[in-house]
Amino acid sequence: MKKETRIKVFNLIAFAAALYVNYLSVVTRMGGKSIRELSDKYANLFTPANQTFAIWSLIYTLVFVFLIAQFFPRYKNTLFGNSYLFLISCLLNAGWIVAWQFEWIGLSLVVMLGLLASLALINQQADREKLVLPKIVFGVYLGWICIATIANVTTWLISLKVALPFSGQVFVTLAILIIAAIIVAWVMKKLSNPFLAIAVTWAFYGVYTKRVADVPEIAYTALGMGILVLLSIGIFSIRPGNRQQHA
Repeated sequence: MKKETRIKVFNLIAFAAALYVNYLSVVTRMGGKSIRELSDKYANLFTPANQTFAIWSLIYTLVFVFLIAQFFPRYKNTLFGNSYLFLISCLLNAGWIVAWQFEWIGLSLVVMLGLLASLALINQQADREKLVLPKIVFGVYLGWICIATIANVTTWLISLKVALPFSGQVFVTLAILIIAAIIVAWVMKKLSNPFLAIAVTWAFYGVYTKRVADVPEIAYTALGMGILVLLSIGIFSIRPGNRQQHA
């Protein structure tokens, strides 16, 4: 079996394994608590509405489509087809689920940072090769993990019992929303990938829907930052030296 074929097969196996671990976390109450119970335990003002997490269905569907597409000639000699980065990202995805379910919060943050780094590198590969499909797939994935990493940091601080008055929590959350939007806009520009905005805007909308009734200042800031992220996409249409992209 050729190296590129072997890597592609390993990618599929690793993806299936990650999905299986995710499935186990839902049906077996891994660690003794459900994902919902853990989310409630570490609830904070940055956490979006529960339905927001349905984006994982979109992410996994997009990834599966690309894993099938990688066997076609168009992707035969791509950097992705000769790299173990995706396999590593799958191991980190599964590892994060285990760490989270057993409430190893500090470890889960370290694993999440590793997942963030691996997806950033995959997006760099896609940018160098100017391939649209992997930019869509891993742009959406990276966008969501950017937000998930920030949420993980917040959860870690809660696990350390860092206490703030409610007004302080509101201030910190507002700062996080603004900083997150700026960072994501910068990353989109750096990677020439506007597709991060899909997941990030969806996450901000989830914060809006959850907080519009009780903490409207957070809700409307989240909505405004989502709009800002979308508007920043205009940067890519005028970026100098932007080369032609291919599917």
